[in-house]
Amino acid sequence: GVYGHHEGEPIAFGVLGDSSAAGLGVEEGFETPGALLAAGLAQMAQRPVRLTNVAKVGAQSSDLVEQVERILEARPVVALIMIGANDVTHQVQPATSVRHLVQAVSTLHEHGCEVVVGTCPDLGTIEPIPHPLRWIARRWSRQLAAAQTVGVVERGGRTVSLGTLLGPEFEARPRDMFSADRFHPSAFGYASAAAAMLPALAAAL
Repeated sequence: GVYGHHEGEPIAFGVLGDSSAAGLGVEEGFETPGALLAAGLAQMAQRPVRLTNVAKVGAQSSDLVEQVERILEARPVVALIMIGANDVTHQVQPATSVRHLVQAVSTLHEHGCEVVVGTCPDLGTIEPIPHPLRWIARRWSRQLAAAQTVGVVERGGRTVSLGTLLGPEFEARPRDMFSADRFHPSAFGYASAAAAMLPALAAAL
């Protein structure tokens, strides 16, 4: 869709990744992170923004190759990638995850697209995961997020550490921040994530 009632050529904005990028857990399309960020970018740039979202529920970093191919058809000038949680739950080695992510960032850059990555969230905040698994999930997700940050920044991308920025809030207010399934963010949780990522996207543009 196109967001913002402004004049001029629309800014092509692409979203890639997993269920968090797809916005699983909300009832309305405009509550997804992609839509919230497209509207925010349109407001800041005073230009319409055309959003293409190829994110897929259950996606791992290895699925980014196919998503990048699809998103390039829309010729984005800026893209957001949110990935990592499913890599952790499927016990993919961080080095392998990061290699796929870095390849995606490099390919997008080669096609003139700036990239912002929302790094792996803190899975230790998810209540249905029992202890001590929750402690392990927290450690693994933080390790992956740190490795993602290093890899992406080395390739000229920008990162937003969702676990660091939002983890404490998700932990303190699970009823507000998570949807009914207690795994995926609520509309409020996604709005918080979008607010955390908008400055990096605006800077990239």
